[in-house]
Amino acid sequence: MNKKILGVMLVLLMVPMGLMAMSHGDHGKGAAMDHGKMDNGKMDHGKMDHGGGMGMGGDMIMLQDEEINGVMGSAHMMDVRAKMAEHGMTMTHHLMVSFMNTEGEPLTKGTVAVKVEAPDGTVSKPIMMMGMSGAFGADITLDQPGMYHFKIGTKLADGEKRTFHFHHQN
Repeated sequence: MNKKILGVMLVLLMVPMGLMAMSHGDHGKGAAMDHGKMDNGKMDHGKMDHGGGMGMGGDMIMLQDEEINGVMGSAHMMDVRAKMAEHGMTMTHHLMVSFMNTEGEPLTKGTVAVKVEAPDGTVSKPIMMMGMSGAFGADITLDQPGMYHFKIGTKLADGEKRTFHFHHQN
């Protein structure tokens, strides 16, 4: 059983690496996106076609981008319930968030945690998000229909605490 759990965790760690390797523009054709050429530095991730879930069985779900005190947070999720269920786990989604400063440089060092507010109003305890491939990720359970809110607290390398808010209709 421990080997199965370890295997799932390794697969989940590899997924973000593959996702980060893909460019936002040509997805796997090697062209990097110039974030400086975007409208006001913002990108509408919701309109992008990201295809399948890199072997995890689910599509990528792009969440909103949010800027807090000079740091842009970009979040997305993948539905991983089928793979987790194969190993007796109840988590349904893998949540990832990446951060960059106003110069477009990735911020990859620091502490990040998420609290998930379910549609029924219950709020999870903080879930630590592991740094992986230039982003931070955690497995979460979204088992109710309705609106979920993700409060992501950060203390990045600059030492400033920030709270980002993302949401998703399940």
